[in-house]
Amino acid sequence: MNRSVLNSMKENACGCAEAASVVHLECMCTATGLVQIIGRKYAVRLLTHIEENGSVRFRDLRTAMDDMSSSTLSARLAELERVGIIQRKTYSEIPPRVEYTLTAEGKSLRSSLFSLSRFASRQ
Repeated sequence: MNRSVLNSMKENACGCAEAASVVHLECMCTATGLVQIIGRKYAVRLLTHIEENGSVRFRDLRTAMDDMSSSTLSARLAELERVGIIQRKTYSEIPPRVEYTLTAEGKSLRSSLFSLSRFASRQ
């Protein structure tokens, strides 16, 4: 599983030259790639739908996300899979069946998003 988007080794705005360094505990640089992925249109909605329904087929996601094109749905799912938030399981059947579920990391992220939502909606 390639997670390069979460582990950038380039020097960034706060001077971090490595990802998840114990020296830079106060730095939030390692979150930048993740925020870019989940900040994309439909990403949080997809996470919510997958979590609420457990294992979801592409066709069901396409129906639930009626305002989203199939190509955009495929791209979002691929991004979320690449960073380890969702898991794609392919069944060798005729016709082929593909199901998506949240990984343990995806479930953890989802609960963190609820905390962010509470923070954003405070008055």
